Amino acid sequence: MSLRQPFRRNRDADGDPAAALPPEPEAKGVSGKVLRAAVERALRVQQPLVNSYIAKVRQKKPGATPSEVLAALEKQYLITVGGTGAAAGGAALIPGIGTAASLATGAAEVVAVLDASVLYALAAAEVHGLRMEEVERRRALVLAVVLGEGGTQLMQRAVGGSKHWGQQLADTLPLPKLGPVNQTLVRMFVKRFVVRQGALAFGRALPFGAGAVIGAVGNVTVGRSVINSTTRAFGPPPRQWPAAVAAATDPAAIGPAALEDAVKPNGELPG
Repeated sequence: MSLRQPFRRNRDADGDPAAALPPEPEAKGVSGKVLRAAVERALRVQQPLVNSYIAKVRQKKPGATPSEVLAALEKQYLITVGGTGAAAGGAALIPGIGTAASLATGAAEVVAVLDASVLYALAAAEVHGLRMEEVERRRALVLAVVLGEGGTQLMQRAVGGSKHWGQQLADTLPLPKLGPVNQTLVRMFVKRFVVRQGALAFGRALPFGAGAVIGAVGNVTVGRSVINSTTRAFGPPPRQWPAAVAAATDPAAIGPAALEDAVKPNGELPG
C-alpha cells in the first residue's frame, strides 16, 4: 500500500459492499488524493503519541478514572478543532487579503482536524483497553467515527450487528473482511467530508469576524459528532484501568520528554 494509492480498489473481491456505490469523483481541492494522504499520514504519525497523550492527562489528574480521563480527552479535542476553525476563519479579518487567505488555509485545516480526530479516536480506544494494532483496523475506526451515522451502521453490519462494534473491530474482525469495508468507508468519507468541509470553508471566508465564529462552531459540531460516534463504538469506559493500559500510560514510565510532545500547540491539556 502506498500513499499515492492507499485505498486502491480490489475489483475482484467477491461480496465487496463497495461495489454498490458509484465511482469516486475525481479529486478537486482538498478532496481525493489530499484527503487520502492526510488520513494515512495521521494514522502513521498519531499512533505513537497515544500513550503519551493519555499519560499527560493522568499526570495533570492523578488518580483519575478512565471515565474522567476520557472526558478530559474529549474536552481537549473540542478545544483543538474549534481553535483550528477559528484560526482559519480569523484570516478573513484582514482587509483585502483576508478572504483569500482564509480559503487558502482549507487544506491545512483539514489535515489538522484529521490529526486531532485520529489522536482522539485512538486514545479513546486505548482507554477502553482496545489497542488497534494493525493500520487497517485504525483506518476503519477513524473513518467510521468521522462519518458518523453512516459509518456506524456500516461497521455494525460488518461485525454482525453488535451495537458497540469497537470491541469486535479490535479483537475478532478478520483483516481480509476489512479490505472491502475500508474501500466503502473511504469513498463515503471523501464525498461527505468534502461537502461538509467545503460548506464550512465558504462560511469561514466571510469577513468582519463572522468567519472565525463559523469556523469554530462548525468544527466543534463536527467534533461532537466524532465523540458521539466513538462513544457508540466502544460503549461506556471501564470503571478501573486495565492493567496493561495503566502501565503503558503511567506518566512516570513515559518520561518528561514524551509528555512534552503530547502537548498540542493549541494549548495545554485541560487541568
